[in-house]
Amino acid sequence: MDEVRFRREATACGRAIGVATLNRPRAINALTLAMCEAMLRELRAWQSDESIVCVVIEGAGEKGFCAGGDVAEVIRRVRAGGPDRFVYGDQFFEVEYTLDLLIHCYAKPIVALAHGICMGGGLGLMVGAQERIVVEGARFAMPEIHIGLFPDVGGGWFLNRLPRGLGHVLALTGATLDAREALAVGLADHVISADRAATLVEALASAHWPESEPRALRACAAALVGQHVGERLDEAPSAGLLASGRLAALARAASTSVHVTDYRDQLLALARDDAHFERPAQGLARGSPTAAHVIWRYLARTRALGIAEVLALDLVLARRFQRGHDFAEGVRAVLIDKDRAPRWAPSDWAGVAPSEVERHFAPLTD
Repeated sequence: MDEVRFRREATACGRAIGVATLNRPRAINALTLAMCEAMLRELRAWQSDESIVCVVIEGAGEKGFCAGGDVAEVIRRVRAGGPDRFVYGDQFFEVEYTLDLLIHCYAKPIVALAHGICMGGGLGLMVGAQERIVVEGARFAMPEIHIGLFPDVGGGWFLNRLPRGLGHVLALTGATLDAREALAVGLADHVISADRAATLVEALASAHWPESEPRALRACAAALVGQHVGERLDEAPSAGLLASGRLAALARAASTSVHVTDYRDQLLALARDDAHFERPAQGLARGSPTAAHVIWRYLARTRALGIAEVLALDLVLARRFQRGHDFAEGVRAVLIDKDRAPRWAPSDWAGVAPSEVERHFAPLTD
């Protein structure tokens, strides 16, 4: 069974919609190197194919669009040892980030249709699309701190463009957003029912598309999606972390904290007064101390960078993390042995040396 299915849906004007379907439903479509290579190859071909007017990316199965990268396979290769133990992971991250950048810069409209679980690498595929459609009931998160990693796939770009403080809490705690929350903060463009999602490709294919001029194609895609989605659903959640008072508190915590330990202490103080902050505070406490320090620095360094610069830095960091202790240990605990008891090194925040944090940002020379 192909891990990504590609098909062409003929349009009413005799051209075609290219549809890429992530096809590992039992693994919630977690991305492998082969999947990223196949998508990169096919999307490049479709970009040059004048008969293709639009691309749709979707996920198979009921559980979700994409649970992220298959980092368990990355760490299995590392744990196997030998001189080539980092080759697969280095290739995986490079190809995945190249695919993400292609989506951001694509010359034709890309429509991402996300349902169920959408985390990590799934968000990396979604956020760069022109039309980001999420199905009611979808959940979004960047939980990398719990596997000793950082929010890669361009996280420094899209998290820094969320309301002030929200990107920090997502990156440092693994907090989740639902479909309407993703819409409200700009991670999604439309929320759609499952019934309408099932007929989206048919609606796009039924139209008479213009010639291949990129602006005309993008305008057509936006109009067709808008017509199909219909009435816009409520985009202003009044509860949870997006309630105005809580969002303001998160903004103050991110703005006034000089160091990640200051942020941790402020989050704990917020949790003592408001139960909505308890889960994020616990999520930060469970995560890798080294990852927490690196993420704090990463968000600061990427605030003014473009997507290409962020993804280039992501590759430096991912290669460094792959060669460290906490990433392998976090993946072991959460995804391989599943004992949920990672043994971080160092295990306490005070033990993370500033020099170790900075080392993650230095390109490998070997």
